[in-house]
Amino acid sequence: MFTKTFTIERHIEELRAELRGTADAEEAGNIKAELDAMLLVAGDLNREDEMMA
Repeated sequence: MFTKTFTIERHIEELRAELRGTADAEEAGNIKAELDAMLLVAGDLNREDEMMA
C-alpha cells in the first residue's frame, strides 16, 4: 500500500505545481478537478490503512 500511496501523493504534488504555474483559467479548472479527485483517493487510502492497523 505504501507504494500506491506514495505515487498518489507525488501526483498530487505535481498537480499542485502545475496549478501554480498555469495562467489559463480553463486549464487551471481541469487541473483543480483532477487534484480534487486525487485528494479524495488519497483520503480513501489513508482511511483504508487506518482500518487495517
